[in-house]
Amino acid sequence: MHIHEAVKKAVEEDKLIARKAFAGSNDDVYAAIRVSNSYEACRIVVIDGNQITRTCRCWNPSQDDLTADDWIVIPEYIVTDRNHPYFGGQPY
Repeated sequence: MHIHEAVKKAVEEDKLIARKAFAGSNDDVYAAIRVSNSYEACRIVVIDGNQITRTCRCWNPSQDDLTADDWIVIPEYIVTDRNHPYFGGQPY
């Protein structure tokens, strides 16, 4: 799906988005995006296996990211570490 479709669905379902080219590969480590209108903007979320290992604020998409049609919504069960500082004890 295109990025605008993935963003809309992720917001409705409170999930992350990722490019299938990366999240769908055989790598255990990949980046997903937590979309937001907050001060921190969209956050890059690095997932290793099924754990968030780190995050970074203010993701800047590339032209390829903006025009790609391989965006997917990451199922909630992928991200299981609710004690990670990214969550700050709050629902994500």
